[in-house]
Amino acid sequence: MKSPREHWSRWAETLRRYQLDGLASWLLDAGRPLALLSAQLLYAGRPFLGESADALARTLESDDETRAFASFLDPGADS
Repeated sequence: MKSPREHWSRWAETLRRYQLDGLASWLLDAGRPLALLSAQLLYAGRPFLGESADALARTLESDDETRAFASFLDPGADS
């Protein structure tokens, strides 16, 4: 099984293509209380959604990973 971080570049590329990277970064920061619930919903849909959804669920399940992905999307936010 791949590490969730191996999916980050593809996710970020897709979000940037649709100019949703800023919104996604903000939602990851502002929506932390809902992240665990979202992860559980993704786990429930795993048979239908596939490996990428499982990786996203594992990212959302960890507060540190969620913050790291938000920073990955918006590298200027830390400065």
